[in-house]
Amino acid sequence: MRPLAGACCFLLLMLVAEWLPGSSCADNPRYKKFLTQHRDNPKSSTKGPYCESLMSKRGLTKPQCKQVNTFIHGSTKQIRAVCGKGGVASGKLRRSLKPFRVTTCTLKGGSPRPPCKYKENTSPRNIIIGCEGGWPVHYEEGRIVPAV
Repeated sequence: MRPLAGACCFLLLMLVAEWLPGSSCADNPRYKKFLTQHRDNPKSSTKGPYCESLMSKRGLTKPQCKQVNTFIHGSTKQIRAVCGKGGVASGKLRRSLKPFRVTTCTLKGGSPRPPCKYKENTSPRNIIIGCEGGWPVHYEEGRIVPAV
């Protein structure tokens, strides 16, 4: 096969792969929601406390304050890799092989209604996520695996 013909075949295959159902993040609303709720890379600079600002900006304080939410400070490529070779099975979930910098926002005591006040914990740790068709769709808040 001539080099040009090989390149054309490769491009054609890439186009077909984009058109197949489930082949892109655009077809997966759960992945988009996961990114909105759990990815912040690089860590945002905020006016005022990080957690209060970002939780509100991401819509996680209405109609009630979300009790706990973790933001992963990693690229989409790094996070998605956990669904493949960058992670290992942990039951039905996947645990990252490498630690990520994360910030966990935990609601302080008081009313579950806005304005919401959070305490912030920033630490490196292995993340545990649920995947669907190779796309991250769930962050497991209840299992914290400290970085080794």
